Amino acid sequence: MDIAERDVIVVGAGNAATCAALSARENGASVLMLEIAPEQYACGNSAFTGGAFRIVYHGFDDLAQLIPDMSDHDRDNVDVGTYTAEQYYDDVGRLTEWRSDPDLTEILITKSFETGVWMREQGVRFQLGLGRQAFKVDGKFKFWGGLACHIWGGGKELMKALHTSRAKEQIRILYETPAIALLQGDKGVEGVRVRHRGRAVDL
Repeated sequence: MDIAERDVIVVGAGNAATCAALSARENGASVLMLEIAPEQYACGNSAFTGGAFRIVYHGFDDLAQLIPDMSDHDRDNVDVGTYTAEQYYDDVGRLTEWRSDPDLTEILITKSFETGVWMREQGVRFQLGLGRQAFKVDGKFKFWGGLACHIWGGGKELMKALHTSRAKEQIRILYETPAIALLQGDKGVEGVRVRHRGRAVDL
């Protein structure tokens, strides 16, 4: 199996996996991705998401960084309100019955807006969630649930944008190659055992 050694191996090729691979590459690592599905069916559940994107924001100026092509009509007819970190924490707590990991929850919430900006830099487009999360009050559309921002085109366009960036960064994917074991070493996980073309291979 002709695979050069990589600094980072990412298991999967969906949204989280591809963002992890791009971030690792951005920080100087050589990266290999593993995907259980054939290429035409890759990207997992991410390809089917409706695209709602929950972030902390404090009004139009924040959202305009993610949606720079927002129209004057939208600005005049939409009240985006705000969605604070406190509201985000409350929603996560309520939905998980306060059983979410506190450290991971803090990262999710405090990094949510800058993650959106970073994804925009990777080519992901955003739009106001007018078709799904808005209702009209006193002549203006308002949002409920903190979901004013959606990914344009849903999951298919999300994954198209991310994999376009991945290809530009020349990050290789091994399709039809499931990870079947993590290889432990003195420093923790030091490799991955995969099934490739019918046989087990250690990477």
